[in-house]
Amino acid sequence: MTEKSHGGHDKSFRVRSDLRKLSEKEAITLILDILKKAERPLTTREIEEKTRKLLVSCPDSTPVFLNRLRIKGILEGQLSRERRAWVWWIKK
Repeated sequence: MTEKSHGGHDKSFRVRSDLRKLSEKEAITLILDILKKAERPLTTREIEEKTRKLLVSCPDSTPVFLNRLRIKGILEGQLSRERRAWVWWIKK
């Protein structure tokens, strides 16, 4: 059962729509900064939580954007069995 706002809309949708969508350049800078400060690989969900706290979102959905950065060689990512999620880190 999902939690609804007064207007009958799913709250997660309402919150997401309040976020400022970053340009690709801004998003790359922010993602790299988040990963540098973490000093460890982060899951997609952890990255999404950190961007949401800043009231911003990636140009695409976060998983799609992170995968594009992986394909471009900007960061590394792989499925982690231990964490049951994709994890992301800065290429060294």
